[in-house]
Amino acid sequence: MLSYEPVNLKSFKRYVDDSHARFDVQNDALRFLDVLNKQHENIQYTIETENEEKSLNFLDISIINTTKGKYQFKIHRKEAITNVQLKPSSCHDPKVLNGVFRGFVDRAYSLCSDNYLDEEIKFLTQNFIDNGYNETSLTSIIKSVKQKKQQQQQQPPDTVQKIVSLPWIPGVSTKLKNAFKKSGYKTVFKSNKNLKDILTAKTKPKLPANSHPGVYKVDCSCGKAYVGETKLQISTRVNQHEKAAFLGQWQKSAIAEHTKSCDGVIEWNNQRNTIKVESRYFDRKVREALEIQYHRCNPKYGGINQDDGTYVTTSFWKPLMKYCKDKDTLLKN
Repeated sequence: MLSYEPVNLKSFKRYVDDSHARFDVQNDALRFLDVLNKQHENIQYTIETENEEKSLNFLDISIINTTKGKYQFKIHRKEAITNVQLKPSSCHDPKVLNGVFRGFVDRAYSLCSDNYLDEEIKFLTQNFIDNGYNETSLTSIIKSVKQKKQQQQQQPPDTVQKIVSLPWIPGVSTKLKNAFKKSGYKTVFKSNKNLKDILTAKTKPKLPANSHPGVYKVDCSCGKAYVGETKLQISTRVNQHEKAAFLGQWQKSAIAEHTKSCDGVIEWNNQRNTIKVESRYFDRKVREALEIQYHRCNPKYGGINQDDGTYVTTSFWKPLMKYCKDKDTLLKN
């Protein structure tokens, strides 16, 4: 087991594969990076430190260290940003168009420190004006967002806004909204299906059969079968078996070895090869072992598989799978 000298980590925040950490000295940061990179050879992190202005970008914010025990924040934008927004002339509900700008303004009030807030609001306003929006409407939205933020700050910290989501029904939804408002609930309405949703509801493209990872079964006309599991597409794994059989690489595949002494026809491209779609390794291995026992593909019954399944060794499962198989066979007959 690896042992490491303790690192003085003051704080650590992570979002997916990005993280932000604070240390008393830079040497601690380098030691912490070394610890992370020794966990797995295929997972290697890089490090970025504060620049000369004591600023560091993390996600969509710039974090400025005041060196006085506090941090200030402003919005960070990459240099490649185009500043192109949804045009007001586009075919969208005006509420959606206004909502785009409102979202940016709300983010500014939520993330920016006071001394960077006005700068961000001015940038947003000019950006949307350049994209064809009316300045008066933008100013009105900024005012409403500011008032809402002020009201939220004045509310007790334990106040929770109760929200009800309803479909929009002309003539009914407005009355329901007023009724819920009297009871202290905020009402939001779901958007109706658009033309695209209606036309494509029954025509969504589907992947071909055996296009997922999981547990699969390959049958032979001699009556025997092989059960396996794979993290690849099942069709890809079955093709690998078929190639091994064609090239005479018996040691690479139990099915290939079976074809060496059997004149039966292997159903390589059967649409029903997939038994269970499963991406998790442990779940695949357990399901594979149970299916081997259920379909009697193990050596005890002369099956193609060369073992009973490595992830279910408890003897309880074998008679249970035999009982299930016998029962299903009787029902079919």
